[in-house]
Amino acid sequence: MFPRAAVQPWRALAAALRDPMHLGRDLARRIGDDDIMTHAAAMAYYFIFSLFPLVVVVLALTSVLPLPGLETWLLGNAASLIPSEAYKLVEGIIRALLSRPRGGALSIGALLALWSASSGVLAVMHGLARAYRVPDPDPWWKRRLEAMGLTLVLSLLMMVTFVLSIFGGSLVALVHHWFGPAAGVAAIVIRWATLLGAVTVLLWALAASSPATPRGWRGLTPGTAVFVVGFAGASEVFSRYVVAMSSYDATYGSLGAGIILLLWMYMLAVFLLIGAELNACLVAGVHDRR
Repeated sequence: MFPRAAVQPWRALAAALRDPMHLGRDLARRIGDDDIMTHAAAMAYYFIFSLFPLVVVVLALTSVLPLPGLETWLLGNAASLIPSEAYKLVEGIIRALLSRPRGGALSIGALLALWSASSGVLAVMHGLARAYRVPDPDPWWKRRLEAMGLTLVLSLLMMVTFVLSIFGGSLVALVHHWFGPAAGVAAIVIRWATLLGAVTVLLWALAASSPATPRGWRGLTPGTAVFVVGFAGASEVFSRYVVAMSSYDATYGSLGAGIILLLWMYMLAVFLLIGAELNACLVAGVHDRR
């Protein structure tokens, strides 16, 4: 396990970039040794397995915290994030879930959905432990309970993001009334600040729950930045490629949307693990220099 002495992440990156070739070789070696591509494939499976139960949990919570428009907001954000071909599959399943009567958040069905949805969070915990090469000392049931708690946090975070989006719309309207064209700039700032803030809080919670993550490396770290920028860029390129090529449906038929969604989840897992590997590489380099 890494020593607990705190090291500033960005200072560690600055020191490592004095010899970028050495940093690149170390990172590539760790990625190969830890076989993160295989682990990312397993994580992608669990993400798919967890996606729709997570929607069930979020919708069940709306019976306790009624938020008008949340369902439309979920579909709208899914459309903006997920590649368009895969969104067709997601939209159909979500609309089927929305059409069914829903009980309270404490119903047996919601609890079972919470258990299933937590598998994705649990996969992230295992991936972080692999990247940092630290064994998990806790029993499986404790780790599962923590994963379920984080899944609830994720669900509530989605609702908070929704509320902030609504508030942001009012703020943009006010800015537009007083300052005119500045409203467009304000809308962009609010959208990205909300999105990045939500992602940062979620990643911090995931890192804080893992015994593998060293102290001082649980906030906005170089690995977090690599994940956010890398995944956002790769998603945009992948979405444009899917639209331009339009060959998945012709080749795979009705399975094309599922394959696209799985590939998108795989990219998410790859960049998440690459970010963790970068942090682990920087921590190891700092303690080697000591």
